Amino acid sequence: MLASRQETREWAHEEFGHAQLGDARRTVRLVRMAAEAARHPGGTVLEVFRCHAEQQGTHDFLANPHIRESDILDAMAVATAGRCEGQPFIFVVVDGTSLRLTDRKYAKDFGAVGSTTLGARGLKVVHAYAVSPDGVPLGILDQQWWNRVPQKKRNDCHLRVVAAKETRHWLRTIEASKERLVASTTRVWFQLDREGDRYATLKTLHSTGQWFTVRSTYGSRFIQHGRRKKRLTDVLARTRVRGIHRLFVRPRDDRAGRTATLRIRTTAVVLDMLERPTGEQYALPVNVVDVHETGTTPRGEEPIHWRLLTNHPIDTDEDVALVLHGYSQRWRIEDLHRTWKSGACRVEDTQLRSTQSVVKWAMIMAATAARIERIKLLARTDPSRPASIEFGPHEIAATLLMKQKYKKRSEVISNSMPEIGQFTTWLAELGGYTGKSSGGPPGSVTIKRGLDFILPIAAALAALDEQRKKR
Repeated sequence: MLASRQETREWAHEEFGHAQLGDARRTVRLVRMAAEAARHPGGTVLEVFRCHAEQQGTHDFLANPHIRESDILDAMAVATAGRCEGQPFIFVVVDGTSLRLTDRKYAKDFGAVGSTTLGARGLKVVHAYAVSPDGVPLGILDQQWWNRVPQKKRNDCHLRVVAAKETRHWLRTIEASKERLVASTTRVWFQLDREGDRYATLKTLHSTGQWFTVRSTYGSRFIQHGRRKKRLTDVLARTRVRGIHRLFVRPRDDRAGRTATLRIRTTAVVLDMLERPTGEQYALPVNVVDVHETGTTPRGEEPIHWRLLTNHPIDTDEDVALVLHGYSQRWRIEDLHRTWKSGACRVEDTQLRSTQSVVKWAMIMAATAARIERIKLLARTDPSRPASIEFGPHEIAATLLMKQKYKKRSEVISNSMPEIGQFTTWLAELGGYTGKSSGGPPGSVTIKRGLDFILPIAAALAALDEQRKKR
């Protein structure tokens, strides 16, 4: 979902132009694929590429065993790390998801996803997603992919060593993200949901020397308290209320959007952790920020309750507010997954037949989805910047032309350079966005529909310009 052909090529070159694929022609092909995917996001190769030669070239690239997925990932990570430069710190959201892929005859080399009783097929992946302090996506830092072996649900997780658990993929993502920013002066602040509240994950986060915030799953875990051990929940129950914080909570299918009033308790503890399979013990000093919604919970919903473990200071109210803000940015990765899997990019619609091809295609689409989310967030967080920072002249001209044609009676559409916030709204309106009745600001789907509408017009305007220059 980028702008002109020139704009998308520039972005694609920034993202993948430095990829080391063993042959310069392969890098050129990757840049061309990414540029076209940015202009025409879609789930299948046939949707993205209209020319038969480009379709065949893309299939050959994806199936080529000499082009490694890790080399494509390295290129993405280098580009993301470059965008992180100059920031005092960045949030790195780590989360996992599944790609559910078509494999009705079980003829493809995919693994099991979802419920074992349904027999769904696909791939598992853990992302590390970089987000600026003000919530604007910066790109993908790492991905770890694997096929899950079909088997009944196991109840012996607490008896297996880390090397035999899927937790190992999370640890690799954390370590790789830190390594990819080792030369940067920007500090990392990892953000993890309840899947991160594990012995090995917390220990790995602590060993990176970076900040982390993890939502606790186990309120019953022990902490060191003098010569005795106590439950974390018991200590927090006896901790005085530090204050009240108000935080905007985004709407979800199971939750109404609102400004929640949160009662805050904080304390510093030492977690007394035990890795049962090996008997290893580890004392981890952390700060705890415990927030509980009070007085603003809609009828029929559970109040928000976050018990956050962090190594960031909590000395001041500003420190505590920053911890809460950081954890609230974790939802950026859910937006990425939605845009990537079922929204504008629809990567789950792919008909590719091998894990190797799917992973390469999904990586290109993940970079595209992150770019879509970046444009969407820029329009919301920095709406006064000119639209030309992300869109080319022919896309702007085509959008103005169509908006003038389909404007409301009360609207006045000027031919001057629009701001990106207003321009994105116009684009979304051309894609079916209806304003307040849609339930929020423009999303990735309506923005993509608007682009699908204006891109052919922009291409025609560009062709006319070329003809005029030749005369």
